[in-house]
Formats: sequence, structure tokens, C-alpha cells
Amino acid sequence: MNEQDYIDRLKQENKILQDKLDKIKEGKQKKKRFKWWLLRKSGTPIFGNRLKKSISSAINEYKEYKTVSVDTVSDVSSSVIWRVTRIGLFAFLFAILPSLVLIFQTKLLVNQNDMITRQNSLIEADRRSSLVFVMSDVLADLNEELKYKGTSSRNISRTLEARIISLCMAMKPYKYIDNGVLVEKPISPERGQLLYTILKSDLGLESSQDILNSATFSYTDLRKANLGRKVNLKYAQLNYSDLTEVDMPAANLERSELKHAKMYKINLSDANLKRARLNHANLKQAELLSVDFTNANLYGADLTKADLSEAILWGTKLENTNLTDVVLDNAIVDRKDWITYIEDTLDLEGASDIEEKYKIKKQGKQQYVLVRKK
Repeated sequence: MNEQDYIDRLKQENKILQDKLDKIKEGKQKKKRFKWWLLRKSGTPIFGNRLKKSISSAINEYKEYKTVSVDTVSDVSSSVIWRVTRIGLFAFLFAILPSLVLIFQTKLLVNQNDMITRQNSLIEADRRSSLVFVMSDVLADLNEELKYKGTSSRNISRTLEARIISLCMAMKPYKYIDNGVLVEKPISPERGQLLYTILKSDLGLESSQDILNSATFSYTDLRKANLGRKVNLKYAQLNYSDLTEVDMPAANLERSELKHAKMYKINLSDANLKRARLNHANLKQAELLSVDFTNANLYGADLTKADLSEAILWGTKLENTNLTDVVLDNAIVDRKDWITYIEDTLDLEGASDIEEKYKIKKQGKQQYVLVRKK
């Protein structure tokens, strides 16, 4: 290869390399032009015309005068604030809108579930209330048997006793609409009607005791019922029942079950509650004058503002009992240190107030009375 051929080859290679460099440079310029085009196109929706124009005016002013006036800076600043605020508002609206939709859907779902619950409760209530017709037949037979018995012997047949007990077992508690509101917990108004009828029918002691021993009247609704004096509810199972404002002075509730019963403002004056179980019962503002609580269990019961004047608290279990503002005038207790015991050992609520108001007075052998301090 002579020298001229070598030079020609170098020129050709140089031209090829130059063409490649030109293509690379052209590609970079296209990318740069595309970026500027994209920036210009996206600048308006992002920055807005107002901000874009104010920035452009500031740049042109700086190029021409090598400085920027106060008015121009103010215009740019106000445009930036306006744009940021507007973007923030749109962002807030876009962020809050799904949350609002979700909340609305949740509310609709809750309402729908509540309506389904109400509908199911109404269906159950309708089914349970059909037992009233059965009760009507049973009570008609009860009336027929008692019609000619007079006042001497008012016991009924074993067959009718069994029918009453079976009917009571069938009257299970349920939720129903009361004054337009679904009751909070299941309860049985029908059991209340049945129990009221039995107590008012003045059944013989044998039949009455057979029914109370075998039937369960838990969850019974007896609110504001006037049962009269000396009703016999010995061994009655009345757990979770609503006995609010029931009037039954001198009732016999010996060994009865009254756990978690609502007994707000109940009148049980002179009643016999020996060995009764009243665990967690609500006895707020109850009239319990001269009530016999001998060996009764009042664990967790609420006796706030109850009147226990002359009540017998011999061996009564009072752990976790609320004695706030309770009245204990002449109440009988079984230990000389009873006030100290409920305050220091049991640490009952309201015990400190009792210690301030009352003192212990001995009355007979192993019997003590609470009397007010002068």
C-alpha cells in the first residue's frame, strides 16, 4: 500500500467517524428539543399560565437590565403561592373524596346490617309471640281447675303443672322493638306475663313450689309490676331478669337466683332473701327496709342509694359490692368490727362514708347494730 492509498483510507475512516458523531449529536439535540417541548407542554398545567408568564417576564427583565424589579419578584411570589395553594386544594379534594365515599359506604353497610338485625329480631319476636295463644289455652285450663277449689286447697293437677313448666321453657328470651327502639339484651315479656298470672292466681303452696322449682324464669320482663305482699318466689330462677320498680314487699325469695338482675328502685321491704344469690344485681335506690339478707350472696351488687334500714346482714357476702350513699340505720350485722372489715379488708366503694356516719352498737349475744353518730 503506497502513501496515497493510506491517506485515502484514513480520510474515509475519518468521514465514517464524523458521520457517527453527527448522528450522536443530532440524537442528543432531538432529546433536548423533546425535553423542552415536554417541559413547555407540561409547564402550563403544572405551573399554570400565570406563574409561567411571571417567570418568563422575570427572566427577560434580568437579561435586559441585569436585575429584577420588586414588582416582578412580588408577581412571581404571588403566582407561586396561588399555584401551590390551588394544587394543594385539588390534591386535598382528590385525597378526601375516596375517604368520603368509603365512609358513606360503611355507613350504608352499618345501616343495612342494623335493618337485617331488626328484621330478624322482628321475625323471632313474631314467632315467640305466637306462644301467647298457647299460654291462653293453658291459663284457661288453670282457671277451670281453680274455679271450684275455693280458698282451702288451690293445688292443681300434675299434668297442668307440667304444661306450665313446658310453656315457660319454650318462652325463650329474644330482642324486640320497644317504643321504636330495639332492646339492648334478649328478654322474655311472655315469661313475665306467665309468672305474673301464676302469682296472682293464688296457687296452693305445693303446686306453686313445684313450678318454681322446675321452671326457669331467667330473662323475665316484669318491669313496674305490682305483685302485692307476701308473694312466694322461693327457689325462683330469675337470673338476668328485669325487675325494675317492681312492688312486692314481704316477698319470700329465699334461696332464689337473681344474678345480674335489674332491680332498680324495687320495693322489697320486709322480704326474705336468706341465702339468695344476687351476684352483680343492680339494686340502685332499692327499698330494702328490714330485708333479711342472712347468708345471701351480694358479690359485685350495686346498692348505690339503697335503703337497708333495719336490714339483717348476718353472714352476707359483700365482696366488690358498691355501698355508695347506702342507708344502714339500725341494720343488724354479725361482727363488732364490721365497718372496719368492709373498709380495710374488703375495700368496698362507699365504706369510708359509712365509717363517718355510723358506729357499731352491741345488741344481744353476737349481734351488732349500726347506729348513726350524733
